[in-house]
Amino acid sequence: MSDIQDKKHFVELKNVAKRFGNNTVIENLSLAIPRGDMVTLLGPSGCGKTTVLRLVAGLEKPSGGQIFIDGEDVTDRSIQQRDICMVFQSYALFPHMSLGITSAMA
Repeated sequence: MSDIQDKKHFVELKNVAKRFGNNTVIENLSLAIPRGDMVTLLGPSGCGKTTVLRLVAGLEKPSGGQIFIDGEDVTDRSIQQRDICMVFQSYALFPHMSLGITSAMA
């Protein structure tokens, strides 16, 4: 069984690319997130963190590669057909709460 079809990985990106016109934002990204793990994407502004989240959520379509959720290829599925959510960077909803408490509420 390939890594992609291994159900222990809840989210998996395989050779994902995203281009906006001539600008390549993400090139050949492979990432496996095991079921039950909490993951944080860190990096400077403009490095592609939000784009990766938008790709996984289905808000953006990849220019190449595949996205799997719970072992199923969701690369071409709409956001409504993915059982997943994301937490935005803005603290507008719960500015008085810590990241841990805010994440637990999701």
